[in-house]
Amino acid sequence: MNTSIQEINNIVLNKNNEINGKIIGINYLEKLKYLIIENFKILDKSIFENLLVDLKNNGNKPVKLEFKDFSLISSIHAYKDSLSKIKSPYNHDILSIVIHGFKTVSIFDSYKNNKSISLFISKNMGLVLSKNTITSEIVASGSIILDIISENQVLNIEN
Repeated sequence: MNTSIQEINNIVLNKNNEINGKIIGINYLEKLKYLIIENFKILDKSIFENLLVDLKNNGNKPVKLEFKDFSLISSIHAYKDSLSKIKSPYNHDILSIVIHGFKTVSIFDSYKNNKSISLFISKNMGLVLSKNTITSEIVASGSIILDIISENQVLNIEN
C-alpha cells in the first residue's frame, strides 16, 4: 500500500483507538470526525499531494480499508470528474470528510418530499449521516473524499 494512503489509514486507526468503546453509532462517528479533522489540519501538505498522486497511480479506484476490531470500512476516493447522486438513502451510518475540494449535500425530509436543506462541505470539513437518510450529492471534480462507514447495528436494549 502507498505510504500516504497508509498514513491516512493510520490516522483513522489511531483516532479510533482514542474513543471510548462505549460510544457507538453516529455519536462515535461524530467524535471520530473531530479527531481526524484536527489531525489533518496539522499534517504536512506534501502528504495530501502524495495522496493525490497515489490515488491517480491506483487508477482513481477508491481505496477501501477494513478495520478488524471494529465494523468500519474506510474509503478514499479521488474524483477526476464531478459526480452527482440524486435522492438516494444510505444503508449505514456514514462519516464523509473532504480532504481536498468540496461537496454539496442536500438532505431531504422523509415525510415532506419538497422540504430539504443543502450543506456545502469544503476542505477539512465533514458530515455524519445516519442510516436511511435521503440525500442528493454533488462532488466537485478534483476532490478527494474520505468516507468511513459504520456497519455496527445499534440495538435499543437496556441491561
